[in-house]
Amino acid sequence: MKVFAAIAALAMAATQATNDPAVIPAPAGARLIQTSHIDAPLELKQATQDDEAVLAGNLYVQQTYARPASLTPPLFLSLYRDGLFAAGWKLIDVTKIGETAPYPETLTVAAHYMSHGRNIYARVQQEPDGRIQIAVADISDENWSTMLATDCRVRVYSLHFDLDRPTLREYESEPTLEKLADLLKSKSAPAVEIQGHMDNIGEAGAAARQTLSEGRAKIVASWLVAHGVPAAKITSKGYGKTEPIAENDSDLGRALNRRIEVARRDCAH
Repeated sequence: MKVFAAIAALAMAATQATNDPAVIPAPAGARLIQTSHIDAPLELKQATQDDEAVLAGNLYVQQTYARPASLTPPLFLSLYRDGLFAAGWKLIDVTKIGETAPYPETLTVAAHYMSHGRNIYARVQQEPDGRIQIAVADISDENWSTMLATDCRVRVYSLHFDLDRPTLREYESEPTLEKLADLLKSKSAPAVEIQGHMDNIGEAGAAARQTLSEGRAKIVASWLVAHGVPAAKITSKGYGKTEPIAENDSDLGRALNRRIEVARRDCAH
């Protein structure tokens, strides 16, 4: 355990030494194979019986490394779980391993950093083939003003709700809400519609999904108005499951469809 603690301390020190929490250090001895820029939300946690999946961002950077031979599964988890937590990150998902059970094929540590004006999500994984992938979505660095200007909308995946309820998890969603409020309080910001969209669970659930999408859109709009966005700039509407952007035959596809969008009212819907 002393070895684990020492490695975790090194990880914390390396993270802090960069002076940028978005830079997650690789393990000592790891060799960089590839850096990828991915135009898609980062999947941080799959859905469970009690929680919706957690996605964040519209794009992320992923670095792939060859794993050093000395990095065992317990060491990997200790390195990133303890190191990120000590550096001020809130843990979202950590693979659990037992003393006698076989190690899971993929090891994951996912976390959220929301201090000092930053809003960053990270997922670190050790794959079955030994590769290590460090993926970072920096929400605070995304240019939502440009997205609204060029695409007429922003898909906001870092707003998180209680399972099947229109209840915001406000603590973890607050950095995103504040970024959205700052955008819409600008004098040059357009009037927008806060849109709620849901996944497809079949015709029997259509009415419930419509109601849920309306409730989620409304609670986001209400938060924004309560925090200084002019009410005249905001309307809200639920679209239920009528506008999917992905197939509904996978957990990730359903999570992509279950979203909040901010759409300019002066663009054709």
